[in-house]
Amino acid sequence: MILNTEILKKAVSDATYTFFQEEIRRARIIGLGTGSTVKFLIKKLIEENILQSKQVFVSSLDIKLFIERYGVKPYLPFELNTRLNIYIDGFDEASYNLDLVKGRGGAFYWEKILAKKARLRIYIADYTKWNNKPYLYLKPIPIEVSRNKLVEVYGILNDMSLKPVIRMGRSRDGPVITDSGNHIIDIKPGIVYHPEKLENEILKIDGVIDTGIFTSKLVDYVIIAGPNEHYIKIYSGGRTSY
Repeated sequence: MILNTEILKKAVSDATYTFFQEEIRRARIIGLGTGSTVKFLIKKLIEENILQSKQVFVSSLDIKLFIERYGVKPYLPFELNTRLNIYIDGFDEASYNLDLVKGRGGAFYWEKILAKKARLRIYIADYTKWNNKPYLYLKPIPIEVSRNKLVEVYGILNDMSLKPVIRMGRSRDGPVITDSGNHIIDIKPGIVYHPEKLENEILKIDGVIDTGIFTSKLVDYVIIAGPNEHYIKIYSGGRTSY
């Protein structure tokens, strides 16, 4: 029986806590990503009285407000001056090589700051996000762009045949504004065999802040739930661990 994604989000969050309970409890400094799956994990950590004794860094204002509702004081990425013991986040697409695409929620810039400073990086999602291919192709790749360079960057990406689309807001007219005050351009490059190469090319463009490509260098584990809530897979280095 294939379950709805809300059940699977809870299942993968519970499994993450079960498999990495020792590491989570031992950690002094924890980083948390953004998205609905991460919120299920946060609720689990609150229930287990985990976060109350930790220094918690969050990747968006949305998650900051969410955690504060439970009486936990979170910090933002730019306040981090040391290493995170562990970072847990969701994702939008994962290849068999453990390269990821993130950023439908628009928080990928702050998420990457935390991921780069973490000793252990764990990413969780339901099975629809796992493409089981040695390349990325399913989802558009977001690029955060400074506000005064939006038009110029769009033109360059278009000249590179990357099919750029400026992400527009839903609750207001005009482009989306990130927590850092920037804009987002989504690109559709097709099949991406070498995501690190593509990312490096894009980062050379004046006005680009960061991309939603998270190469396998920033990934230690990927945990997948589904198609039923008892079916959990843990990937590390492109191989199934459990």
